[in-house]
Amino acid sequence: MRSLLIGMSLLALAAPAAYAQGADVPTDAVSGPVEPGRYLVFFGLDRATLTPDGRSAVSEAAQAFLRTGGARISLAGHADRSASEAYNQRLSERRVEAVRKELVRLGVPDSAIGTVALGETDPLVQTADGVREARNRRVEIEVPQPPPAARPAPPVVAAPAPAEPVQPTPVAEERPKRFTFTLGPVYGHNFKEQDEGETENDLVGAELTFNALPGFLGGLSLKQGVFYAFNGEDGIAGRSVLSLDFAPDLGFVRPRLSANFGGVYGEGVQDGLVAGPELALDINLPGGFTVRPKVAYDYQFRNSDWDEGIIWGGLDLGIRF
Repeated sequence: MRSLLIGMSLLALAAPAAYAQGADVPTDAVSGPVEPGRYLVFFGLDRATLTPDGRSAVSEAAQAFLRTGGARISLAGHADRSASEAYNQRLSERRVEAVRKELVRLGVPDSAIGTVALGETDPLVQTADGVREARNRRVEIEVPQPPPAARPAPPVVAAPAPAEPVQPTPVAEERPKRFTFTLGPVYGHNFKEQDEGETENDLVGAELTFNALPGFLGGLSLKQGVFYAFNGEDGIAGRSVLSLDFAPDLGFVRPRLSANFGGVYGEGVQDGLVAGPELALDINLPGGFTVRPKVAYDYQFRNSDWDEGIIWGGLDLGIRF
């Protein structure tokens, strides 16, 4: 029966992770040309990374510019209203910068690109504040078109350089958030508190977690918990573990599978080494905040049976930086 309870707890977090991977897919926002000389490049929620169809649209715009020999190409960045106005302004700047870099890579002169970031002020679809709208997360590209009579033949004379070229809007590179601090309540049930006998007890307290240097697929974590043990051997207990995390970055969410190793100690538990798995789901909120539900199981090396360990459940609130 204990084995069944442990297995059900570990699977409880798998369903939200699978559901979150398919969330916020803009089915009605496909990048591409909307009329001659005008292209729309759409982005995912809280993202400034070009999608495959976005790169294709930027490539079409670059080819049209190089083919017509135009003097200027204009970019306008936008965001929806799902975050604060200041955050959306910075996000629209990052999206403009991503498109500008791709145009330069494709051969468009940097001096021929004009940029502007409008944040949430010029939506394609009007929405209330805080509403997500895929069609408003975009960059608009304008490529000047030559007169109809001049289109069949290439230009004879190169277009003169503008007297006062507009310099691209400087956009600061945003440093990736590679560290996370979280703190939250934790409950644990110890299936065998005593070396002899069948005594069990419960533990309630808080755990502080520091995720260090997480890359796209994961990193390392340090976890320190302080608990009060009751319903058996009462007293103050501690738990210190180091974990290796597999945590692919999916943007809005980050499922996390960890291998924990460390120890438990104090008056409420018998001192000893522990090791085991942990499942969590980082839900990344605007402003750098994170909510993380989690569940873990500690095998206690002082016990011979694998199901005489400690099962943990908790909910953390943290900040990425």
